[in-house]
Amino acid sequence: MEVQKQWLFAASADESICQSLSRETGLHPLVADILYRRGYCTPDEVGIFLQPELRQLRDPFLLRHMQEAVELVLPFLRENRHILILGDYDVDGITSTALLLSFLRDAGSRQLDYFIPQRLQHGYGLTSASIDVILSRKPELVITVDNGITARKEVQELQNEGVRVLITDHHLALPDSLPETVTVNPNHPACSYPFKKISGCGVAFKLVMALRKALRDVVWWNEGRPEPNLKQLLDFAALGTVADVVDLRDENRLLVHAGLQLMNNQPRPAIQALKQVKRVDGEITATTLGFKFAPLMNAAGRLYDASLAVELLLSPTLDQALPLAQQLNDMNEERRNLEQGMLTIAFEQAAQQEDQKGLVLASEQFHEGINGIVAARLAEKTFKPTILLSTANPERYTGSGRSAIPDFHLKEALQDCADQLVRFGGHAGAAGCTVAPENLEAFRTAFARVCEDWLPKQLRPQLLLDGKLPQQGPDALLVEQIQQLEPFGAANPEPLFALPIPQEEFQLLKEHHVKWILSRSTEVIGWNFAEQLQGVKPHQLAVTVGFNEFRGQRKIQMLLKEIQA
Repeated sequence: MEVQKQWLFAASADESICQSLSRETGLHPLVADILYRRGYCTPDEVGIFLQPELRQLRDPFLLRHMQEAVELVLPFLRENRHILILGDYDVDGITSTALLLSFLRDAGSRQLDYFIPQRLQHGYGLTSASIDVILSRKPELVITVDNGITARKEVQELQNEGVRVLITDHHLALPDSLPETVTVNPNHPACSYPFKKISGCGVAFKLVMALRKALRDVVWWNEGRPEPNLKQLLDFAALGTVADVVDLRDENRLLVHAGLQLMNNQPRPAIQALKQVKRVDGEITATTLGFKFAPLMNAAGRLYDASLAVELLLSPTLDQALPLAQQLNDMNEERRNLEQGMLTIAFEQAAQQEDQKGLVLASEQFHEGINGIVAARLAEKTFKPTILLSTANPERYTGSGRSAIPDFHLKEALQDCADQLVRFGGHAGAAGCTVAPENLEAFRTAFARVCEDWLPKQLRPQLLLDGKLPQQGPDALLVEQIQQLEPFGAANPEPLFALPIPQEEFQLLKEHHVKWILSRSTEVIGWNFAEQLQGVKPHQLAVTVGFNEFRGQRKIQMLLKEIQA
């Protein structure tokens, strides 16, 4: 069922331009070409990219309503009035909550509370169910983080009860859904902030930057209440930014770069605990955050209560952090087991819809908190827009959709199926929807029709390569300079190279893995590729490059990502 990828090489920049950039920066021509294609076209731009510094962060008061936000919060701090932070159950929302809690505690707030809605019980953000909980805690000010930009009606409900509301968010919204209150959001239609791709945690960090300055101006900080060093909060900003898969450019790159330095040099107890539980021995990278720490923290919000992850992040000692990290790890194992069962059912159903260009899969075994992960796996493997619906509730079927096709807009596709849906929302690559049981087949038909109309007859996913390596592999200088491009992530992917097959024979490692030895100092490792290579004669490998250090010896080690037979 898996669709074979079409290998394409990224169009190189003009050779003379790359040679000039390489000469002026001292970079390997291949690295200069990669940077030029990613928009870093002058020595100054390359220098800023390769050496990000926190002083490059923009003034937080450039964000619309930031001054009003500060003026709203300060009296509540001065008078020690009750503040509640409303977070979200994903890692961006969890880290945003922890970051703002930490700062406000340091600023002297003693009537401070937070609430993260439970996915299945309360829904996302400000809902009627979450308002009931909020009002029961009697706050005077609610500050949302990573949510709230579409909660016009719910904000009005809180205001009618005498509660002030400050929205901080980064999501898009239509003008008629915007709350009528102080709103800090780079993506607000009226906000002219030059960088729109900040995560929710990035916006929360901007808020504390502004609050710290305002409190400094009114001589708030003293010996009993020392001014906090905001660098100590950058690990939260880095984790939230990477987990939310926003572009790792501009200010996001600055925050993640500095946050990783903090985690590796002065890790807080939570980070130490996560390293122990996930058995991370070496340096923490953006890949560590995205593939080891974030899934573990997300598991709490997918299955139970994300507050556990907030408590982990704020744990003052390793002794307190370790059992919380272990609990999260146990939840993540439960999530993985559920996911595996769901994948089996989903692939079986997908095989029955092989002639369809879009998949609508439904089962009472599908868990609402995991639908998105499984839909993403199906969309990637089949290269078809995929919707997974949980049918355990006989009154409504709730689902998540994903698409891996660049020119296919999933939310707009659902818009064309609106007559069959109770509600829907999302964006190009991810969406959610609710279907009445009696409309399931009509929705499946409508979605298949939209996909048939919008998509071409033949679809193949593309594997974009950054260049070709010689058969002997890269030299150490190239590998070192590639590593300077980290942190890798959205809009700054780890460079991928084509490598001619070194030799047909490879070593089998522990039955599942493979290794090619190119020289005493260079090798290729393919984790879990043994089965895929059975009976296949690949002529080209797609690899990333790096180093492996073992017992004081450093080798160039390429990691196998794809094979071309």
